[in-house]
Amino acid sequence: MDTELAAALDDLILGRGVARGRHSLRHQGRMVREEFLGRLEANGFRPTTVREAAIAAGERIPAFHVRDDVADFGYIRWEIFTPSSRRKLFQSEHRRPDNQEWAVQLNLGSAEKVWASRERMERHDVDTVVAVNP
Repeated sequence: MDTELAAALDDLILGRGVARGRHSLRHQGRMVREEFLGRLEANGFRPTTVREAAIAAGERIPAFHVRDDVADFGYIRWEIFTPSSRRKLFQSEHRRPDNQEWAVQLNLGSAEKVWASRERMERHDVDTVVAVNP
């Protein structure tokens, strides 16, 4: 892989000067899916399911869902509704244009893999994850 492509993919993966969201895996008319997966691995991302990802409430792990010629960035995290009602999921940053729901959403029961980096785990405020209906 040429160094220019590797650097561009690293910037996309690490969010350096590039908005994270949905990205085409076509570059100059050719598919670069395998190169993208290689750079994910080189940057510490590993394939996992939502169930396998070890996180606590208040943590989120950056991850990519890769399907065909598209990579969607998002997080594996806990969604808290009430103190006794929560769910663990992967949600993409990209939203559907028709209803503003997450374009990709995988729950605990999904066998589908995402590429996640536990080393890049972030803390977030679980009190503001989901507003509770009055």
